[in-house]
Amino acid sequence: MELVRQLAGLSVSHIRQFRDDDSYVDRLSHRYTTALCVVFAILITTKQYAGDPIDCWVPAQFKPSYEAYTDSYCWIANTYYIPIDQDLPDDEIGRRDKDILYYQWVPFILLFQAFLFYFPRIVWRTLNVRSGLDLINLVDAAIKYEQVEQYESRERIMSYLLINIERYISARAQLTRRHIEKRVSCIRRFFQLFFFCSNRYYGNYLVIIYFIVKLMWLVNALGQLFLLNAFLGNDYYLFGFEVIEKLFKNQRWTENKHFPKVTYCDFKIREIGINHFYTVQCVLRINLFNEVIFIIQWFWLISICAATLYDFLLWLYHCTVPREKVNFIKRHLGIMSSYNPQEERQQAREFVLHYLKDDGVFLTRLLSLNSSDLVVTEIINQLWIRYKTANRLYSTVNPQRHNNTNTTIPITQITNNETNTNTSILQPHINHQNGNTNHRQRPSRIPPPPLAAYINQQQLEKQQQMKKEKSENKSSKDTDV
Repeated sequence: MELVRQLAGLSVSHIRQFRDDDSYVDRLSHRYTTALCVVFAILITTKQYAGDPIDCWVPAQFKPSYEAYTDSYCWIANTYYIPIDQDLPDDEIGRRDKDILYYQWVPFILLFQAFLFYFPRIVWRTLNVRSGLDLINLVDAAIKYEQVEQYESRERIMSYLLINIERYISARAQLTRRHIEKRVSCIRRFFQLFFFCSNRYYGNYLVIIYFIVKLMWLVNALGQLFLLNAFLGNDYYLFGFEVIEKLFKNQRWTENKHFPKVTYCDFKIREIGINHFYTVQCVLRINLFNEVIFIIQWFWLISICAATLYDFLLWLYHCTVPREKVNFIKRHLGIMSSYNPQEERQQAREFVLHYLKDDGVFLTRLLSLNSSDLVVTEIINQLWIRYKTANRLYSTVNPQRHNNTNTTIPITQITNNETNTNTSILQPHINHQNGNTNHRQRPSRIPPPPLAAYINQQQLEKQQQMKKEKSENKSSKDTDV
């Protein structure tokens, strides 16, 4: 136990300030990239309004007020870029085709980028709460379980984790029974087949939502490269390759067409009886900052795209390959003594694929990623013990179903034993399905109810039986009198 405490003390969750319910790559997008964009926006805004973003060379006869007017006008009305070794076009249209339109709007573009990177996070938090599990609270409880020393507090926290997970599994099992008893229309089957509907009946609601959010982050990172290309122009999506090429050729990478430092500005000044036309040369000091910021952004966006794509494929493998899911749970069960690999191998597979299902395995992976493997091992071990206990008690209620797997058991008998419902309406449909009176029913793979729910049901039945006996005793006494 002392070794376990020392390992728990080395966990990074003790020094983490945030409670997370996603992966490290997701946090690169919604936390660090968002913060980076906001910092850049503050830096550019400060330079624009507290500094001097543009400085224009004016004729000698201009007074200081004329010079200030020229700087303000050229900042607002845009400048245009012509290389210094080329002649200026004579017509105004030829000059305006080279206008630089972005530098006034850079802070707003950066804030919009920050919103786009954070939006999938809002979608994830909104939709995963609808599943009935608050993943943030579960991660927080797992981290507190790791930190608390008192035995009673640890027991309460573990009970909270198990109750929430079992409640989710129990609700899913009830939805599954209702879903099976209903006839599914042809239209609904079509949509389920071609549009991959997800819900809690199938045990993959959280997984599907997480993959949708992953795709949103991937599309967002790729799309922002083309968004910046439309905003900045001049083939921005190739900007990073141009910088690398100039570095290898020992050229000055700061001289480029994307962020020119020297530009031109045309304006007219109306005096009494005549209009004066001026062309002045300006220095865009703000582009020194813009160039560095968008070079960093280009390499950052490319890195985010690669990391998100790799993480998406990795999670897809972990959550869709049955063998990987079973091996993950077995690795944690193998640490504890409650699992016997030789005798309980098939039962462990059923536990993973038909009890926990995709959402249960996904939840344990998230808890392992954001808290500690030791906590997740104990959670899985407790769920495994309760699952075996519930199966053992459930087999005593349905002995025919568990003792003889080759004997066909009527579905009405199973349904009556599980839900105590009247199946007189379902009997004709089941017995004469497709005109075959000897139709063999498929064994049900619906997981047994959780242990807590089963015990509560047994207690309720005992209370009803005691009430019934009391009423019978009372009626017999009245008869004797």
